[in-house]
Amino acid sequence: MRTMQLTQIKEHLYNELGTTFPAERRRDLILEMKKLSDVKVHCFNCTGTCCTMSANSMQITPLEAFEMLLSLEITPENVEEIRQKLKENIQHYRLDHEISLGKKAHSHLRKTYTCPFFVPGPKGCTIKKELKPYGCLGFNPRLENDNGSSCHSDQTLLEKRDNENLADEEAANLYLKKEFQIYWTKLEIPKALFHLIDKMFT
Repeated sequence: MRTMQLTQIKEHLYNELGTTFPAERRRDLILEMKKLSDVKVHCFNCTGTCCTMSANSMQITPLEAFEMLLSLEITPENVEEIRQKLKENIQHYRLDHEISLGKKAHSHLRKTYTCPFFVPGPKGCTIKKELKPYGCLGFNPRLENDNGSSCHSDQTLLEKRDNENLADEEAANLYLKKEFQIYWTKLEIPKALFHLIDKMFT
């Protein structure tokens, strides 16, 4: 497949297709994080419970994966370094070995893994807020300095966000799936990004 440029896909998604801009689709989730942070309920002192293999099994859509690539500012110059980082993460947590839950379940076991973009310490996640996966933004602490014990998602807020953007995101995901000839609806973060990078820079 020909090399794809992020700017070309970005132009089509947000200008031609009319997909709502990333920050707008994440606005309420970011505001909720700010409200919690204003009362000192935040992730700054946490060891990264929900970002590491102790609890993280986050899966993302093609659109979320594409927007993470925008945050990484991936270029032909740094793509191999990022690709190698993703590959090592996939292999380390055995994300390339799927475990079927049986024919009746029609699904696979969700594995835990440490996000390749998590950095221990105050910095934590290195992805820009307006480009983070929705599930990551929506999963927050509820008590000050409890190291992840009280963290949970505000399902009402997430469902509201999903419903408001359903048609928009379905069209965007369909476009990306066709453009990159990908079969999946959701994958773990490193696998989703690795697949997109393979299609765009191979």
